[in-house]
Amino acid sequence: MYRVLLVNPPVLGVFEPWYDTPDFGRVGLAYLAGWLRKFPGFEIRILDAKFERKDFSETLAEILQWKPDLIGFTAFTNEIKPAAYLAALLKKANPGIVTVIGGVHVTALPVQTMMEFPSFDFGVAGEGEITFQELCIAIRDKQELKAIPGILFRDGGKIIETSLRFRIQNQDDIPWPAWDLMPRAKTYFVHSLRGCPFHCSFCMNPNGRIARQRGVNDVIAEIEWIIETYHPKRISFGDELFSVDMERTHRLLDEMIAKGIGKMVEWDIQTHVAYVDEDILRKMKTAGIKRVELGIETGDDATLKSMGKGTNRAQILAAREAARKAGVSIGTFFILGHPGESRETIRKTVDLAVKMNPDLPMFGIMVPYPGTEVSRLAAEGKGGYRLLSTDWDEYNKQLGGALEFGGLSRKQIEKIQIWAYIRIFLFNFRFLDLAGFTWEYRKGAWSVLRKLFRKDSSLSNMLNKPLDYDSTFEKGAPMDPAGLVRAREVWKEIQKEEMVESKKQKEERRQ
Repeated sequence: MYRVLLVNPPVLGVFEPWYDTPDFGRVGLAYLAGWLRKFPGFEIRILDAKFERKDFSETLAEILQWKPDLIGFTAFTNEIKPAAYLAALLKKANPGIVTVIGGVHVTALPVQTMMEFPSFDFGVAGEGEITFQELCIAIRDKQELKAIPGILFRDGGKIIETSLRFRIQNQDDIPWPAWDLMPRAKTYFVHSLRGCPFHCSFCMNPNGRIARQRGVNDVIAEIEWIIETYHPKRISFGDELFSVDMERTHRLLDEMIAKGIGKMVEWDIQTHVAYVDEDILRKMKTAGIKRVELGIETGDDATLKSMGKGTNRAQILAAREAARKAGVSIGTFFILGHPGESRETIRKTVDLAVKMNPDLPMFGIMVPYPGTEVSRLAAEGKGGYRLLSTDWDEYNKQLGGALEFGGLSRKQIEKIQIWAYIRIFLFNFRFLDLAGFTWEYRKGAWSVLRKLFRKDSSLSNMLNKPLDYDSTFEKGAPMDPAGLVRAREVWKEIQKEEMVESKKQKEERRQ
């Protein structure tokens, strides 16, 4: 049997407990395992070091004890260096082990990632299930690699990038995540669809511009299986826009009500203000929803229009009023530091947040994630931005120090971020809620305050790095900011190709 281990790397410190010490396993790894085990000849395991609270030494020891033939890593941008560091440790201990990197970061910067991190033998760009499976079979059976779309590999001193891998259109073809390969969790993520039709300037939109939906019956069956098997506290829908197809959403909610899902487990969603109304929110309430989370981003109409959000203040406030009438709890996401941000536009954002008075407000500071329009502007010094770093450890939503803003210093925006939280609760006379919020998020708040009162704005200097961590990356090629500009242009072209292909396949299925 060919042994394949899927790994989510350890963290370098707990700064945002809701991300750094999650009560859920990484769903992407569970999906890869669920797909791969359809094919004979593989023994598969998952090691989610973040979820299992393992450090680098514990993770390394466990991997070496199992002796896998191939290790597949997943990584968002702020996780790519820990993944590469762990891969380097494994290569040092066992040079014959095969390392593969997948996830959003390598999708945005495919060749650059391989150049920067020599500890990865292969890269998987884009949606991973089929690509990773074909790569594993090719490596195991010593087959030709160039015919596999969506991969990167090393050929002597060259990095070879193969053709584009198109997405899986029929989502019902994808097996359920292999949660049985991971420890039991309090929270499980369910994806009823992949994709988002909007093109926000701060988001790479890694799942594509077309919402690819699963059948309602398959979604309900998966939820029932998770509840019956693992008895979780919470089901969280990982869809970018849960209610993007409101007719389908009504059918899904009807089934959830009929099955009594909300009586057995808490559940929540994320969606867009354009895809909720009082009717659907009331049905969500009947179905027992815990919270509806909405991406608001800013209170300035001009910024909303320019970012590609497809919304405005009037729609936002209408959605808030609909939720109030339906008795549904809402969470809201705001970002400080949009292109051309000023004190006036930030004031509008905070004022809107106070007026909305969400049950759970969240304020992040803009991060120039690779593949986004914001990253291009930052790399070119436009939009009022100055790119401070391409050290990926700095690319953290709450605490990162990758970006500086023309009209406001980093420290000034961080102070506004703290004041925004306080103001929502104080101006709405929610004193007990403020105390509860502060207590629940005390570790994250302490991290923000620690960073605020340091002389520099670097998160990297606050991390608990192993002694050999920084030296591990000396052999890689440093990221050139111009590469962020190229990456954005390439990604836009890929999205265009994918939309054409998606529409073509959709038409073929109709015939």
